[in-house]
Amino acid sequence: MKKQLQRNSVPHDYFDLQHEIDRLRLLQQVALHAASNRHNAEAMPELLGQLQEAFAVDGCGIYQIPQSDSPLTLLHSIGIDEDLKREIQKIPANKSLTYKVIERGVPRNWVDLHGEENLYCSAAVDAGWRSYLAVPLIVEESTFGVLFFFQRIPRQFSHAEIELLVQIGTLIAANINTNELLEKLEWQHRLMKAGQRELERSRKQLREHLLRLETANNTLEQLGRMKDRFLALASHELRTPLVCILSAGQLLEQQLEDASDDALDLLATMLQGGERLNMLVEDLLEVARIESRDIYIARERIDLTQLVNNLLQHKTEAAHLRGINIRGGDIPDQFSPCGDQHHLERALTHLVDNALKFTPPGGWIEIDAGYICGSEILSRQKLLEPFCPRFFGAEHLPDMVDIRISDSGSGIDEQERLKIFEKFHGCGDIRLHGRQRNSPSGPSVGLGLPLAKGLIEAHGGLLWSENGADGTGSIFHTMLPIFRHQTHIGHEAP
Repeated sequence: MKKQLQRNSVPHDYFDLQHEIDRLRLLQQVALHAASNRHNAEAMPELLGQLQEAFAVDGCGIYQIPQSDSPLTLLHSIGIDEDLKREIQKIPANKSLTYKVIERGVPRNWVDLHGEENLYCSAAVDAGWRSYLAVPLIVEESTFGVLFFFQRIPRQFSHAEIELLVQIGTLIAANINTNELLEKLEWQHRLMKAGQRELERSRKQLREHLLRLETANNTLEQLGRMKDRFLALASHELRTPLVCILSAGQLLEQQLEDASDDALDLLATMLQGGERLNMLVEDLLEVARIESRDIYIARERIDLTQLVNNLLQHKTEAAHLRGINIRGGDIPDQFSPCGDQHHLERALTHLVDNALKFTPPGGWIEIDAGYICGSEILSRQKLLEPFCPRFFGAEHLPDMVDIRISDSGSGIDEQERLKIFEKFHGCGDIRLHGRQRNSPSGPSVGLGLPLAKGLIEAHGGLLWSENGADGTGSIFHTMLPIFRHQTHIGHEAP
């Protein structure tokens, strides 16, 4: 009674102040505890223990809302045995009493669970639960979980207690969300570190591969230069004795007119072999000059009709011996190619020889020409660029003359279309254009087409090939710039 008189003598404001201090102290403890622990699995059990003691309840826990209608996930709890945990986690989310709190986003207090009509699972009541309080955990206006308390006696939580728990729930929700974000960031950071290590390892391997590739390329370039030097040196060294052999052979041929037929045949064979070897030496020297860009190309107007007639005149006899019809087609006379008559005629001769070699007896070869504008060439860049990538490096493509050498052979395999212009590639059986075993043209060392390509490109032109329109035969296109008279500096006239 004395204590009651003493309590009655204390002003009522004192208890309000003490209550507010206790409330702030609890909020401070929750906030400090949450801030000092970055991992939810470590922080939550201890925090739930503080709340159990502060609100004098038998147990509490935290649910997480699942992505679908599957049961709520019990993240952390205190005061609940393992058997009951398993049972309450079997409750579908939409059947749980907690689901009403999730739907509305406001706390709810069940004073006595006995006789609750919407109770889906009786295991909690069987375990002695009577009162139940659920507080939503909200972050950025989105409910992602529920903080709940239970007690084994009926209990009506006061408005002040529920308000305090809402504030605590806000702190817990923010802490859980922050920790989950930090864990995700840490995981991403570990993945990034692992990716960086893998990337660095890949870069190291790439550098090693590039170094080996550079070494291999340097070795190949060195071997290529050695090969070219050897061919050029061998050609020069062979030239002098060849001149001596051919000169001596021609002198003997003049002085031994009365020799036996066998001796004259032997001498003719020697001269024929010497001439053939001399042509090979000349081709090798020409290849060396083209590759070293040590070849002079005149820029003159070339009479296209005369050029084609010269080719026909020189090759008609060889064509007739093989039973091949060689003819000229349409040759326009309103424009002319610009270039070097000697080198251009030599390049086209190689192309005609190639057609003669791979066209079967009874077939035909035709030489014609046409006009092709720069825009049309540019439209065909995808097709033409593989034959000479640097051809399209110029800012402006001029109009050109297209000299075509067509034949009636079997065409060129797609895989061989670019390879036939490589040095020495023609040594083997590349194109089955009706070539016979006893061909009068004989075996090839594979320099004719590379020489023609080099000479055409030295003119600023392009040499390329395709099969005929009907799928048979081959067409070799020689595109050359059109000759234009210089009238004034910086101006041209057709």
